[in-house]
Amino acid sequence: MHNYFYFGKLIIIQKYLNMNFLAGFQFIVFLLLFGSINYLIMLRRYENDLNKKKNIQIKAISKLYPKNTFIKI
Repeated sequence: MHNYFYFGKLIIIQKYLNMNFLAGFQFIVFLLLFGSINYLIMLRRYENDLNKKKNIQIKAISKLYPKNTFIKI
């Protein structure tokens, strides 16, 4: 805080500083919320890609064996 201002101006500056701190806090909360949502979306996409690769691999392996045979992978 700057204490060299007049008393009247000091109240106004404290008011603006509090508003700036509030805006900064809201921005940090927004970034955390946005980042966590983005992380969850990317995690779901990664898991879906892994499942697709696994299914493709199982289909490729099952083509190597005759039909109607039981294969446990």
